[in-house]
This record gives sequence, structure tokens and C-alpha cells, in this order.
Amino acid sequence: MDKLIKLLDSHPGMSVEDMATMLGISYENVAKKLDTLAKEKIYMGTKTIINWDKLEEGNHVSAFIDVKVQPKLGKGFDEVAYTMSRIPEVECCYLMSGGYDISIKMRGKSFQEIALFVARKLSAIESVLSTTTHFVLKRYKDDGIIMENDDVDDRGNISL
Repeated sequence: MDKLIKLLDSHPGMSVEDMATMLGISYENVAKKLDTLAKEKIYMGTKTIINWDKLEEGNHVSAFIDVKVQPKLGKGFDEVAYTMSRIPEVECCYLMSGGYDISIKMRGKSFQEIALFVARKLSAIESVLSTTTHFVLKRYKDDGIIMENDDVDDRGNISL
């Protein structure tokens, strides 16, 4: 199973047929193992990364929002984190160390849409004490993918 997980991690879009060939096992065996991994919530599927900046209709703004919360007695941070995770606009939700407790990532059509989300939805959650919003101005790398052409000729920058 470890080889399959490593293959999924390094080649997320690979077909089951190709995985079977690379692992030297049958298609049915790979499909069965993938099903088991999915049921156990180990394998959560693949994700497409869109470079919205390259599209005319790509009016999207991304933001990371740090949230300070008051954990609930006996439930800790889990209850408020799960509440935030269920909000459709929230793409990612993490429990963090440091000055803030929870960090979320979201995308909207404008800075104003994200600001209104924070003011009307996020701040309305009972345990939320404060928020800090960081707007993404430009993406250089996202989920391991370089977003722009990185074919830079650096041969002249070699120091001896």
C-alpha cells in the first residue's frame, strides 16, 4: 500500500491502468486498494489547479484569514474549526500554532466580497475573537506547481 500512496502523491492524475503497470499488480487490485484508501479517508482524490490570472473571466481574489478564537470547554478548537470548514467559501481550514488559532483560505470575486464574508459570516461565529486578512497579490507557486514560466537563463550568474 505504501508504494501506491507514494505513486498517488507524486503522480496525482495517473490512470489506474498506468498505476497497475508501474506497481506490477492487476487493474482490479489497484482499484480495490484505491477504494479502500478512499473509504478510510486516506486518499481524498485529486485537485485541479487553475491559473485564474491567465483567464479573462478570472476575476478571483484569494485570501488567507488568521482567526483568534475562544475554544469551547471540553471541545477545544474542533467545534469552531468544523463550523468554519462547513462554510462553502472556505477552501482550507487549519489549526495553527503561533499568534492565531485557525487559518483559513478562501477565494472570492473581489476584495469587497472577502471583506463582507469576514464581517458577516466569519465574525458572526460565537467563538471568533479577532481576524486578520491577508490578500494574495500574486501566486508564484501553488500546490507544488510553478504558476509562471520559470525558464530563466541563469548561465551568466555562475560565480567561481
